[in-house]
Amino acid sequence: MNDELLREYIRGVMEEDLIAEGVLDNVMGYVREKGAKAKESIKKFLVDLKSELEETGAGAMLLQKIATGGKLEPDEMEFLKTQAKDVAIGSVLLGLFALPGGGIATAGLVKAAKKFNIDLMPSSFNHPEDA
Repeated sequence: MNDELLREYIRGVMEEDLIAEGVLDNVMGYVREKGAKAKESIKKFLVDLKSELEETGAGAMLLQKIATGGKLEPDEMEFLKTQAKDVAIGSVLLGLFALPGGGIATAGLVKAAKKFNIDLMPSSFNHPEDA
């Protein structure tokens, strides 16, 4: 019984101190700010992913054109090379991401590669304003 009263008293004092100092308001402001940034990042990621998937579909159509004996224009061939590179990069990053702790490892690898001017992201995820 005494333990419970002591815990209740400590909780009450802590809550009063947190509220009085505005700590709780500061924390909530920080969480709201980071939440808004995270929401924007997720939206941007999904738009980029959709674009990359559409490009991969277009690449598949070009492969089908080759398989049926058609000839590719030089710009189509360049697009197909870029898409093959993007699929390879995406596969490696997805495989790394699937491992335990892979999300952190993938983010770290991409950041480290950027420092050495190595691009590890598929083309749809690269934006000139991000540089």
